[in-house]
Amino acid sequence: MIRLLILLLWLPVGAMAQPYPAPVSDTVSDYANLLPPATQARISANLQAARNETGVHIALVTIARMADYGGAGPNATRRFADFATGWFNAWGIGDAARHDGILILVSQGDREMRIVLGDAYDVIWDGRAQRVIDTAMLPAFSAGDYPRGLEAGAQSAIDRLARPFATGAAVTADSGFAQDSVWAGITGVLIILAAAFAMIWMIFKSKLRDLLVRLRACPNCGARKLRVKRGVTVPPSEDIGGTGQRTQRCDACNDTRVEAYNIPSRSVARAAKSSSKRGFGGGRSGGGGASGKW
Repeated sequence: MIRLLILLLWLPVGAMAQPYPAPVSDTVSDYANLLPPATQARISANLQAARNETGVHIALVTIARMADYGGAGPNATRRFADFATGWFNAWGIGDAARHDGILILVSQGDREMRIVLGDAYDVIWDGRAQRVIDTAMLPAFSAGDYPRGLEAGAQSAIDRLARPFATGAAVTADSGFAQDSVWAGITGVLIILAAAFAMIWMIFKSKLRDLLVRLRACPNCGARKLRVKRGVTVPPSEDIGGTGQRTQRCDACNDTRVEAYNIPSRSVARAAKSSSKRGFGGGRSGGGGASGKW
């Protein structure tokens, strides 16, 4: 209720204030150019994989300075918090029904950052957001290592905010932070990337195999005139998988080889097709979250 009141009071001011830019992507908008391409790609893939897993949309944004976007006000700490909340609401981060989005906003020139939480997070999550900032981000920022701090912060936000919130786990502000480290974040990134590569290979290996077969010599005559045709022998149902038949034939000698393969059920195929969540869903924040300065 308090956060909703804050939001209602803020809206008339926010509507005529900061000109927030359009997102560069659903995951990372590095306006300050703090991230090398490889690091940005890792963070983006990690945030998207976590969104597919949990349904929680996390957006990471870096800017050179707040003044570039019209930020102003006498109280620096409160000003940046309001500025970040306005950014969250202007983009509509998170689901419009659940209001579970998360914004990580970092201003290099102002040496300030803010994790903004959607309205669905009660006050206990503010403390957890503060621990993400204090343990995963500020030490690296203070040393001038922004890529390390941003990558560790994104991973910590996934592990300490998105995942426990999505599962409804009972948490305290400090629970789950005992082993929080940069290496834990890197390990999480590597695991998710390995899983993503494995999934891509599983999805496309048959198509790649069929295309590459044209480069191979026929096992019977040696000519490079192989072609492949696939067909369904038993159609899949809603809950039961089907089978298909792969036929490899040589146009030179008509050597023909046939093998069967499995087709997933329609429910499994539909789940795989709809698992990727993208876009901004119209989420709202009343100002919850945590801040940090270095």
